Amino acid sequence: MEIFYSVSLLVVAAVAANIIYTEWPKVPLAFYQIGAGLLLSFLPLFHHYVLYPEMFMLIIIAPLLFSDGQATNFRNLQRSVSQILSLSVGLALVTAIGIGLLTHLIYPTLPLALTFALAAIITPTDSVALGSITSDLEMPGGGINSALENESLFNDASGIVIFDLALVAFSTGNFSLTNGLKSFVVSFIGGLVIGGLLGYFFTEVQSWFIKQSMDTTSVIVPFSIMTPFAIYLVAEAFGCSGILADVAAGIVFGIARNRLRLTSTNVQVVSNATWSILVNILNGFVFVLLGVTLPTVITNMTNYSSTQIGLLVLLAILLYIVMVAIRYVWVMLGGGKIRYPPQPKST
Repeated sequence: MEIFYSVSLLVVAAVAANIIYTEWPKVPLAFYQIGAGLLLSFLPLFHHYVLYPEMFMLIIIAPLLFSDGQATNFRNLQRSVSQILSLSVGLALVTAIGIGLLTHLIYPTLPLALTFALAAIITPTDSVALGSITSDLEMPGGGINSALENESLFNDASGIVIFDLALVAFSTGNFSLTNGLKSFVVSFIGGLVIGGLLGYFFTEVQSWFIKQSMDTTSVIVPFSIMTPFAIYLVAEAFGCSGILADVAAGIVFGIARNRLRLTSTNVQVVSNATWSILVNILNGFVFVLLGVTLPTVITNMTNYSSTQIGLLVLLAILLYIVMVAIRYVWVMLGGGKIRYPPQPKST
């Protein structure tokens, strides 16, 4: 019953944040959701609340990135493959390695594997946060918003892969930068390949349902919702990134969108509405859970002296400045520079 109550309260908090946001939309929705989570943390049920990372990745992140993959414009994705690889792989690795080594140099008592884990946390441009914060903002033209969305979709997964590898290295005590890079490549490429193959398989299965006139809401909607979970579990079972597998599978589903729309209008409406509600709730969960865990983080910080906290704050500021500088230099040198579409000549 405790799980039921906690999930129900998280849903209520996410819905309440949406209600407040409709009245005061000038503040990004994410901040309302974090505030709602912070209020929940005062309830005894959420004291020192912990959500296992495996469950968080499977239940929340996997379907969210699968949905983002479906919404990706494949033509824009094709035109910016080199840019995406540069930003989400090249820049992510360079930043994580640079930040990790710098942190270990400044804070040598922190193991090198954990400094890389810290770097993996702060390196990616999170796709969920990007969509939430920029949803009601007017972004510059020239494909900047599309470029940020495509980068964040893969960059988020890259950061997760780096983080997992760093934690495995720390728990086993065997850390090797060369082996880590090899594992990253295997996990990254393996996740994309498995996700692409499974995405194609599941689109064929759904097409078969349509041809056999079994495309009812009771079949298509549950099948669609369970797809990202199944893909994630299969990819993880093969030692590859389940998150990247869901991203790749979502893109495959987006490509096959026209073929899958041959189902009845009623099924399409119900399926789209269900996914919209699910994504909205899961997006809310991400930030509500962040607010719920804030008091625990603050409580843990009280164990440190004011001098240590000051040093950590200065370290955080320094790492942020270095991270921005690395990104700026990378883009200025041509890595991931946005290719603006040709503008029509004025007459």
